[in-house]
Amino acid sequence: MAKRISLVTIFVLFNMGIGRMFQESLGASCFSELSILAITSFFFWNSSARQIKKLGAKWLLTSSGRNLFIQGGLGLSVSALNIIIGQLLVIVLMTQVYQCTSPSFSMLNASLTNNIGVNLLCYFTLLFYFIHIDKKDPEAEEEMEGTERPHRVSVSKRGLQFLLEPQQIVYVETSNNCVVLHTEKGKFVKYQSLKSFSNELCSKSFRRVHRSYLVNAAFVEHIQKNHSGDGRLYLSTGDQIRFSRTYQEEVRQI
Repeated sequence: MAKRISLVTIFVLFNMGIGRMFQESLGASCFSELSILAITSFFFWNSSARQIKKLGAKWLLTSSGRNLFIQGGLGLSVSALNIIIGQLLVIVLMTQVYQCTSPSFSMLNASLTNNIGVNLLCYFTLLFYFIHIDKKDPEAEEEMEGTERPHRVSVSKRGLQFLLEPQQIVYVETSNNCVVLHTEKGKFVKYQSLKSFSNELCSKSFRRVHRSYLVNAAFVEHIQKNHSGDGRLYLSTGDQIRFSRTYQEEVRQI
């Protein structure tokens, strides 16, 4: 957001400088008018940024020449809208508040004082900025997912090897020196402790609710708690598992 505001500010100041030179060429400099146009442009472009981002996603410049033509038309339309809004505000303020004549009441002068070329350049700069951000975001998400994405769980049953996605596991319970994975496809056994399996799973959707149970929060439909603080979790699969008050903080996060 800070970069976007900086970009808009640069173009607003640039446009203000060009407008100042144009007014001096007419011999009718009006700093109040330039200030009004600058403030209007600053808020206009920042408030339009979200819509420009949507337009950029819909018609990417790199897709085809036709899309470039469409973006050019959109840029001209948005720039003209900014000029019209700014000039209307100038006319109202200069005649009603400051009670003086503005050197750019005509639309021709308005397009030069509030330069349409600079506005168009501002539009395309914001467009390229958002396209650049959108290209970077998926990579950043993949990096994040790469560090947080839980690995598939390797299990065997009847001599066959299976790879389970963590979201397929409904809950896990301990049984002697192994853990039993309850899934919608059936039960699978792994010979390891519940704690080590939980660490291996690395998924935020699983909660340790009992010394003997690890539950996938996505399958929990409702919770029944008794006076002692213990209770039961009712799952969408029809299963019921106990939870202990020792793990009440984990239960609250479900």
